[in-house]
Amino acid sequence: MKPFAQTWLSLGSNLGDRLDNLLAGAAFLLSHGLEWKNCSGVYETEPVGYTAQPDFLNMVIHGETRLSPLDLLEVCQQAEKALLRERTIRWGPRTLDVDILLIDDLVLDLPALTLPHPRMAERAFVLGPLGEMDPGLMEKWALPHITEGIRLRMPASDFRDRLSPKFI
Repeated sequence: MKPFAQTWLSLGSNLGDRLDNLLAGAAFLLSHGLEWKNCSGVYETEPVGYTAQPDFLNMVIHGETRLSPLDLLEVCQQAEKALLRERTIRWGPRTLDVDILLIDDLVLDLPALTLPHPRMAERAFVLGPLGEMDPGLMEKWALPHITEGIRLRMPASDFRDRLSPKFI
């Protein structure tokens, strides 16, 4: 049997009930090949790129999976589709966005997937939650500790309490 790979995923939402979208997205991932390890708190952030849209709620989930990187990408895209994400504007509003940040120490450059995530070092909405969860991971990948522009809206313990106990 293939061993588990450690993976870190970024989830974001700025349409509809943003928190419920994060909860539903996490539940989807945890019922499709991701096993729970930990999560960050939920942060509110201003949009990046296309700014004429509502603020986001963002978080990072740490899990284990036996899925291949491309199969995990497919599950992330299925989660977005299940939450009715529409891709009309690059970096535009969305019900759910799921990005694979890291899988173990894997460095990958494929047309469909680049690891580590190519823009995570520029995004406070990734760096703040990831740094909260694992400062050692930040050092390992030489990621800056940026928290400017993010506001904690829900501690990780409260998110875990709201996520169905059958998943964690």
